[in-house]
Amino acid sequence: MTISLDALPRAALVPVALDTMLAGMIVTRALLPQVVLETGDLDAMNEVAIDEWMGASPVYTRRMRQLMGIEGDRVDAIMKALQLDVGFVHQYMHVGYRILDDDHAEFWLEHCGALLDTEPHGEERVVGMCHTIEDPTFDATALATNPRARIRPIHRPPRRPADRHPHCHWTIAIEDDNDPVGAVPLTDAVAALALADVPNTIATDLEPGGRRDYAGAFDPTFQLSDLSQGTLAAVSREFQAQAHLLMCSSELTLRDRVGADTAHRMIGDAWAGAGWIASERLRRVRPAASPLDALADTFALQPMLPPGFERDVAVHDDALQVTLRAQVNGLLAADHPGWCGLLADGDPCGVAAMAHGVDRHAQVSGLEVAGDEVRFAVTVEPDRAPGAEPDAAALVRIGMVSVWDFDTTDRIADPTRR
Repeated sequence: MTISLDALPRAALVPVALDTMLAGMIVTRALLPQVVLETGDLDAMNEVAIDEWMGASPVYTRRMRQLMGIEGDRVDAIMKALQLDVGFVHQYMHVGYRILDDDHAEFWLEHCGALLDTEPHGEERVVGMCHTIEDPTFDATALATNPRARIRPIHRPPRRPADRHPHCHWTIAIEDDNDPVGAVPLTDAVAALALADVPNTIATDLEPGGRRDYAGAFDPTFQLSDLSQGTLAAVSREFQAQAHLLMCSSELTLRDRVGADTAHRMIGDAWAGAGWIASERLRRVRPAASPLDALADTFALQPMLPPGFERDVAVHDDALQVTLRAQVNGLLAADHPGWCGLLADGDPCGVAAMAHGVDRHAQVSGLEVAGDEVRFAVTVEPDRAPGAEPDAAALVRIGMVSVWDFDTTDRIADPTRR
């Protein structure tokens, strides 16, 4: 039987879900440094990052709210969405939350992996991330819940003193006299993509325990391990959608800045780097009996393959056969931004890097696109030269993202906790 998120038991799903949530950090690290290398301009990188998150986050926040039954337009709904956002990866971003009343709340980061990765590069980079980028993108995230919400700092980096904790502290306020924040044109363009309409449903749970949705009261201690087996699988797919919508948003803004051909190349390079790192991380949390079994498991669960494709992954003789079938019209189209468009082009760079991240002697062959399907084979050939690590993978390795270890012991032993 083909491995899938829906077929994994809850205890096995938790580490996979956390790693999938980390995909948003991985794809951003694989792409944004390329903007500086291409343009020679740190301000351009900040501007692309703002467009990336402002274009995608209102779209994917609405998707997650619908999936998880998050209703209402007050601060509790905003914070529920933040708890399920790839920009707030659990543990990597250790966030505390406090509701003051229906219209006011606070959150703070006891640990911010993104900050710790950025601080060694100097105060200008810290200000770029924690001021220039955060100011517009936080409000854009809240937009999907209430356009009159504002997220503002109590304090934030650069840290003074240098070991200040929490790393940052923010307020959320909904005021009737706030001018409503409107969607930027890029958000509308992302919302119109086939990827934004990929369906996602919560399957029947394979085992008891855990919550099926996030209706009801806000839980400041919420963790992914609180979710039921079926819900955790669906949320993992939604994390995939979030990461891929970020890349779609990035390519759309890069087309305007550096031209379509250069943007397409940069997105392809990011796909190779992110795919390689994601494969390495999956192998650490899911050991396999043989190289082909490891490759099968990886391609079945790999978050860098776009959502919205039915995956058929099976070992035949000495080869892995992979078929991806688009479930939405327009998803497998050359003009679709992001990695859907690369697949439609028959570009093997991403899937080859995913295979090499499992085994450097893996070879991808026969990639073809026919109708709504993409097919390719993967073999392991020890006599062939090992695949070279892409430059974008080396970019991801700067900092702790590629080696971050999640603690998955908490709460999994108690599947009845709600």
